[in-house]
Amino acid sequence: MDGETTVGVLGLAAGLGGAYYGWRAMDAAAVGRSRDRFIVERNDLRERTGQLSEVAADMHIAARPALERIGGSTLLWDATMRPPLPVPLSAVSVDWQDVEAPLHPRLHRLTQRRLPKESKWRRYARYSSAMGALARPRLFEDRPSFRLARADWLAPAGPRLVFGPGQYFDLVDQNEAVAHELAAATRKRPHGTPSWRRTPMRAVLRDDPLSLGQRVVLPSAGTLTVRRTSDGEGTFFLLLRDAGAVATGGGVYGPIPAGMVQPASMSPLAHRKDVDLWRTIMREYNEELLGAPEATGATGREVDYEQPPYSLLNAALANGSLRVWCFGMGLEPLNLAVCLLTVAVFEAETFDVIFADAVDSNDEGFVISGPRQHGVITGLPLTAGSVDDLPRHRMSSPAAALLQLALQHRDLQHRDLLLAPVGH
Repeated sequence: MDGETTVGVLGLAAGLGGAYYGWRAMDAAAVGRSRDRFIVERNDLRERTGQLSEVAADMHIAARPALERIGGSTLLWDATMRPPLPVPLSAVSVDWQDVEAPLHPRLHRLTQRRLPKESKWRRYARYSSAMGALARPRLFEDRPSFRLARADWLAPAGPRLVFGPGQYFDLVDQNEAVAHELAAATRKRPHGTPSWRRTPMRAVLRDDPLSLGQRVVLPSAGTLTVRRTSDGEGTFFLLLRDAGAVATGGGVYGPIPAGMVQPASMSPLAHRKDVDLWRTIMREYNEELLGAPEATGATGREVDYEQPPYSLLNAALANGSLRVWCFGMGLEPLNLAVCLLTVAVFEAETFDVIFADAVDSNDEGFVISGPRQHGVITGLPLTAGSVDDLPRHRMSSPAAALLQLALQHRDLQHRDLLLAPVGH
């Protein structure tokens, strides 16, 4: 090979090499842009949670007029999602159905199309995978959870809920993706309402956003805690959820306690025993107001419900100094999550004993408890004026709805129904 040919070959090789590495650089840049966009949109979603909830609520009410806001909040329900009147929590029966969760094929495909790039040829397989890699909160575990398979709030024998097995990341993959889609569709016009065409994931559930038989619904139990003094006045408490710690609802004020309906142990016997709304609420009280480590269900050790604070809570429920009421369930319009709505009314003396060592913060955020008197938290006034003064755009839809329900039903405190002891 003569010199000119050699130079030509080397030049061609160099050109091809440069093109290859340039192509690879463009590929890496495209992947980086996709990931960066995901992070920016996640941050935007968190910052605009309140405003996006309003948009989502309007969209779903327009599509399904039977839905209505609860007390002017963004939390939605219809007549099939609540009993005619609040019922004692003990009146809600809970059953188990050991069947696999349904998969909505179209919703699944649309969710995958919105995921950021993991590499040139592949997107992240799940929203939870992308979130874990690019925007991971401190508390982020794929824990076993109980899936709501059926709900009959109008059953003649009393409300009946049927649960089955599920995993927490199933909720993240679906709910956070639907919320993310709305945030992305409204970034350029934050105060506009997008067309259903621009939110195809949400459009799949347009006619029936609950769709218990078609999608995975892992409900939470949200409880408004009311401390009732001897003169009949009440106070309440909130949790400011730490945006850096929690996977959903970061940066907003939520009810305390609140948590997923989940098992507290890997023991197969405890697993079935923990399909119990009151046990779920008690564990959340222990964790969120008393600072106990979270019962993650990661070990085989069962929770001893015969020890304080569980024994104290059960005793209060039995003697009537604590009454727990269930109002039904609501649909959070932004992420289409379901929250079981309960209000726990403690006589002040009982509350002060059980929560004498209440914490100021926990793993999920900061306890909003008002002033302390003699070291005991007293709460915020449960009055229309106090509730109206709360920052509406930073209130979670369950917290806002529960406060309105509590105000609407204040008169029930003076009726025999509410004053009667309620056993579990």
